[in-house]
Amino acid sequence: MNNNRDNGFSILHRSLLCSIIVSWLWTCIWVWGVWGFTLVNLPWNYAIVSVAGILVAAIGSLQNYGDFYLKNRWERIRDSFSKSNFQLAVLSFFVFGAYFASKDAATSRLFLGFYLSSCWPVLLVSNYALPGLFKRLNGFYGIERKALLIGDPQDLVKMKGWVTKHSGNGYSMTGLFSTKSFSGNTARLGLPYLGGLADLKSYLSTHAIHQIVVLPDGNHTEWIADTADIAHKYGCRLLIYNSLAKEFETRLVFMEESGRQFFTLLNEPLESPFNRMIKRLFDLSISLPAVILLLPVLMTMIKIFHFLQSNGPLFFTQERVGLGGSKFTIFKFRSMEYEEKTELQEAAQATKNDPRVFPLGRFMRRFSLDEFPQFINVLRGEMSLVGPRPYLAKHDYLFQKNYRAYRIRQFVKPGVTGPAQCRGLRGEFTDTVLVKRRIELDFDYVGNWTIWMDIEIVFRTIGQVLFPPKSAY
Repeated sequence: MNNNRDNGFSILHRSLLCSIIVSWLWTCIWVWGVWGFTLVNLPWNYAIVSVAGILVAAIGSLQNYGDFYLKNRWERIRDSFSKSNFQLAVLSFFVFGAYFASKDAATSRLFLGFYLSSCWPVLLVSNYALPGLFKRLNGFYGIERKALLIGDPQDLVKMKGWVTKHSGNGYSMTGLFSTKSFSGNTARLGLPYLGGLADLKSYLSTHAIHQIVVLPDGNHTEWIADTADIAHKYGCRLLIYNSLAKEFETRLVFMEESGRQFFTLLNEPLESPFNRMIKRLFDLSISLPAVILLLPVLMTMIKIFHFLQSNGPLFFTQERVGLGGSKFTIFKFRSMEYEEKTELQEAAQATKNDPRVFPLGRFMRRFSLDEFPQFINVLRGEMSLVGPRPYLAKHDYLFQKNYRAYRIRQFVKPGVTGPAQCRGLRGEFTDTVLVKRRIELDFDYVGNWTIWMDIEIVFRTIGQVLFPPKSAY
C-alpha cells in the first residue's frame, strides 16, 4: 500500500507536470513567433485544457508511485515510455477537443501538432527524472534524521540490504539494540551494536533519535508494547516490520474485517461497492450505445458476407469461465466454417493461416470485429468492458496446473479487452514466457484497478484494433 510520502510525491509529480506542460506551451508560442508565424489564438484556453488533460492522464498513470523506486533502470525507462504515451494521447484528445469545440479557426492546427509532438520528449524526461529528483530532495530534507533497529541479531543481519536503501529515504541508521544476548562479531551486523533493550532508555535520553524500526521475534513479542511506550515518550516514530512478508512472494495488504485487523495477499479495489458502481457505469456508457447503434449494422453486413462465403449461424457461442469461476456463454460473430464440433475440437486454438477461417472471418479476427457481440455479455453483467480475458474451462485447468494463484484473475469480471490484450499479447498460446506475462498483467490489474486504468486500456485497445499486432489471426 502507498504511504503518505509516496502519495505526496505523486501529487507533486502531477503538479510539476502541469507546470512544465504550461511552460512548454508558452515556449512553443514564443518559438512560433520567432519563426514569423502568428496563427496562435486563445493561448490561455489551450493552457487550461492542457492542465486538465495532464491531470486526467496523470491520475491514471501515477498509481503505486513508490513501486517506481523498486524498478531497475530499464524498467523505469519502459515505465516512463508507457506513462508518456498515455499522457500524450489524453492531452491530444483534450487539446483538439477544445479546438473543435471552440471553433477556433484562427489557431493553426500545424501549431497544435507541433506543440503536442514536442510534448512527448518533455513528458518522457519529466516522468523519468522527477522521481529520482524527489528521492534526492527527500534525502536532503532528512539528512539529520537518525534511526535505530531493535530485534533478534539473526534477523538484523538479513536486514542489511534494506538498511542501505532506507538510508536513501532520508534516515541514517545509527545502530541497533538486540532483544537477545549477543556475543558474535558485531561487524557482520553492518551497524554499531548499542546493547540490549535495557539500555534503550538511557540511549534515547542522550541522543536525538527520530525513528525506531522494530523487528518482531516470533517467539515473544511482549517487549514491543514497552518499546512503543518508550518511543512515544522520547518522540520517536515507530515502524514495526511485517515479519510474515518474507514467507510470501507478493506483498501483504493490511485490511480490517468486522472490526478485526488482518493481512491479505492482494489489494482488491473492486471489493469497494463504490468502485464497482463506477466500473459498471463506465461499462454501460460504452456498451449500451454500441449495442443499440452499431451492433445491428454489423449484424446485417456480416450476415450478408456469411451468406456469400460461409452459410451458417451469425453468432458463435461458447462456454467460458467468469467471475468466481462461474460459467457463462460468450457471444462472438462466427469467423470459421460452420460444422458440428466436439468439445475437444472447440478447444483447439486458431492458428496462423488456419483453414477453418473463411476470408471475411480472417478480416474480422484481425481487426477484432468478431469480438463485438461481447458487448451483449457486458450488458447482461457477465463481463466487463475491461478485465482479464475469459478462457475455456479446459484452458483454465491447464493454466492453474502451471501457474500458482492463477485463479486470482477470477476475482473480477472478465473483459472484452484486458491489460494483456491492449499490449499486443493476444491470440494463440505458443510461448510460455508470453503466457506468464499475460497472467502477471492480469494479477496487476486485479490488485491495482482504477477507473483511469480502464480508460487507459480502452485507448490502448483502440490502437491495437487500428494497427493489429502479428499475433492477431
